[in-house]
Amino acid sequence: MSDLGFIALALALSSTTYSVVALALGIRKGESWLVTAGKRAIYASAALVTLAVLALTYALLTRDFQIVYVASHTSRDLPLAYTLSALWAGQEGSLLFWAWLLSIYASVAALLGRRGDTTVQSYSALVVACVLVFFLGLLIVVNNPFARLDFVPSDGLGMNPLLQNPAMIWHPPVVYLGYVGFTVPFAMTVATLLGGRMKDPYVPLVRRWTLFPWLCLGVGTLLGAQWAYVELGWGGYWAWDPVENASLLPWLTATAVVHSLMFRGQRIKVSHIVLMVATFALCIFGTFVTRSGMIDSVHAFAVSTIGFYFLGFLALIFAGSVILTYWRRKSLVAEGETEPLLSRPSTLLFTIVLLLAGTLAILIGTLFPLVSQALNVALTTDYFNISSAAIFGPLILLMGICVFVPWRGISLRGLARELLGPIVAALVVGAIVVALGVRDILMVVAFSICALVLVATVMQFFRGLGRGEDTKRGRLRSALSLLRRQSRRYGGYLVHLGIVLITIGVIGSTAYKQEQQLTIERGSSKTVGQYTLRYDDFSFVPVAGIDVTTATLTVLQEGREVAVLRPERHFHQSSQQPVSEVDIRSTLVEDLYVALIGWDEGGRSVILQVVVSPLVNWIWIGGIVLLIGGVWALVPSRRPEGVDRHIEEAIGRLRKQASPLVQEGGGS
Repeated sequence: MSDLGFIALALALSSTTYSVVALALGIRKGESWLVTAGKRAIYASAALVTLAVLALTYALLTRDFQIVYVASHTSRDLPLAYTLSALWAGQEGSLLFWAWLLSIYASVAALLGRRGDTTVQSYSALVVACVLVFFLGLLIVVNNPFARLDFVPSDGLGMNPLLQNPAMIWHPPVVYLGYVGFTVPFAMTVATLLGGRMKDPYVPLVRRWTLFPWLCLGVGTLLGAQWAYVELGWGGYWAWDPVENASLLPWLTATAVVHSLMFRGQRIKVSHIVLMVATFALCIFGTFVTRSGMIDSVHAFAVSTIGFYFLGFLALIFAGSVILTYWRRKSLVAEGETEPLLSRPSTLLFTIVLLLAGTLAILIGTLFPLVSQALNVALTTDYFNISSAAIFGPLILLMGICVFVPWRGISLRGLARELLGPIVAALVVGAIVVALGVRDILMVVAFSICALVLVATVMQFFRGLGRGEDTKRGRLRSALSLLRRQSRRYGGYLVHLGIVLITIGVIGSTAYKQEQQLTIERGSSKTVGQYTLRYDDFSFVPVAGIDVTTATLTVLQEGREVAVLRPERHFHQSSQQPVSEVDIRSTLVEDLYVALIGWDEGGRSVILQVVVSPLVNWIWIGGIVLLIGGVWALVPSRRPEGVDRHIEEAIGRLRKQASPLVQEGGGS
C-alpha cells in the first residue's frame, strides 16, 4: 500500500508539472488545446492525490505499522474516529491532506471557470498548479508520508492523547479548508495581473472565492478555541500562542479583503492586490510557524528543516507580487476620489486600516520571540490584550456606526438622529453594569459599546425587512424574499451580530474570571465565588489502556444543590501521558469549570483547578450566529450584484437635488 501511495504522489507531481508547462505554452502561443490539456492534467492530479489519500487511510485503518507515519500516530487500541483523524494529526499526513484539498479546489475552480474569461481562468489555473507542484514536491522529497521501517513493530506509538477529542476531528479539516482555499482568490488576483485584463469583472469573482475560506478559517479557529477550553484543563480558550495567532492573522486580512471588495467598481485596485497577497502569504506563514520549530508552540509539529522551504516560498510570493504589480502599475485603478468622512466608503477604509493595524500588532508579537533573546526582553500576554483592546475596540464601535452611513454620505446631525436609539440602549446597559457592581470604567465602556452595536445592527436588520414589506404577499413571504434578494447584506448583519456576541463573551470571561486551586478532603466543602463544592467520592478504573481517575463533586449555590460534577484524569499507558477531562456546569451567565489536578493515596483529598468564567458561552453562541451569517452571505443574490447600492446612490442624488433639508435629516 505504501508503494501505491508513493507512486500515486509521484504521478501526481508529474501530471501537475505537465499542467504547468501545457498551460504556460498554451497561453503563450494561444493554443487552446494546450490549455485544455493543462486543465485536464489538474483533474488527473486530483484523482491521483485522492488515491494517495485513500492509500494512507487504508494503511491507518489496517494498522500497517511498517509505514513510519502509521506507527507514529496510531495504535491497535485507538478508536476508529481518531484513527481516521490521524490522517492530519502529523506533519506528513497534514501536508498530504493540504495537497489533496488544493487539488480539489483547483479542479473545482477549473470546472466552474469554463464559462468565464478564458485568459484569466487559464492564468489562474497555472498559478494554482504551481502552488500544487510546491506541496507535492515537499511530499516527495522532504516529508514522504509513505516512508517505511526496516521492521514491523507489534504496535504503534499511538496518537497524542490531547488530540483524542471530538473537536480535533473537525477543527483541523475546517481550518485547512480556509488556509488552502485562499489559494484560489490569490491565483485569480495574480492571473488578472498576468493577463492584463483590468476591465474584467474581477471583484464579484474573487468575492465568491474569498468568503468561503474566510468562513471556514473563522469557524475552524473557534473550534480550536473550544478544544483548548475543554481539553487542556487550564480554564482558558486563547493564550496568544504562535499557532493560534497564525490562524487569526490571515482571517483578519481576509476580512479586510471582503470589505475592500465592497468599494465601487468591478476592476482590480492596488489595495486588492496587497490585501490578497498578504492573506495568502500569511497562510503560508502559518504553515511555516507550525512546522519550522523556530517559534515555540504547544500546537506545533516536530522540529523540521521543512520550514526553510516555506521561507523560500514566501520570498518568491512577495518578489513575484511586487514585480507583477510594478509591471501593471499604469493599468491599475486609482483608489478613487476623496469621499465625505461620514460615508460608507470612508467607514470601509477605516475598517480596513484598523484590521491591518491589528494584524501588524499580532504579527509583531508572534515574531518577537525570534529576537527577544538578543534584546533580553520578553513580551507577555498583556501586550496582546492591551494592543487588541486598543485596536479592536474602535473597530467594534465602527461596526455599529457604519450600518447607518449610506454610500453618498450623511450629516453629523443625521447620524446622531439615527444613533439615538442605540446610544440610549448603551447608556442603559452601562447603568445596569454599574448597578451590578462593575467599577472599571473601561469595562463599562466596553459593554456599552457592544450594546450600541447590537441594537444598531438589529435595528437596521428589521428596518430593512420593514421597508421590503409587501402586504399583498404577506409579511413573512415578503421578508424571506428580501433576505434572498439581498443575501450578502443580511448575511453581513448576522456576521456582525456574531462578532459582537463573541466580543461580549471575551470581555466577560477575560475581565471577570475567578480562578482558584483547591485542596479538598473527602466529605468537606470549599467555596469559589457563589458556588460551594463538596467532595463526595473518588474512583480509579483502568479502561482499555487508560487509567481513569474520577472525583465526584456536588455543587451548591445558596445552599441548594445545582449540579453534580465528575472531573477526570486520564493516564494513557502507551504514551505515559496524563490528560485532564474537565467537567463544566454551563449557563448563559457563566461556566463553573472544574479540572482534577491531583490526589493523595486512596483519594482522601483531591487537588482541583476551579474556574468561574462569566459569559464564556456567548463566544460559542456568537460563533454559531457568525456561521449562519457567513453561509447566508454565500447564497447567490437574486438581484445582480451592486444594484442595491446603485439604487441607494440614485435616491441620494434625487434627495440632494430636491431639497438640502432632506439630506440634512439623515440617511434613512
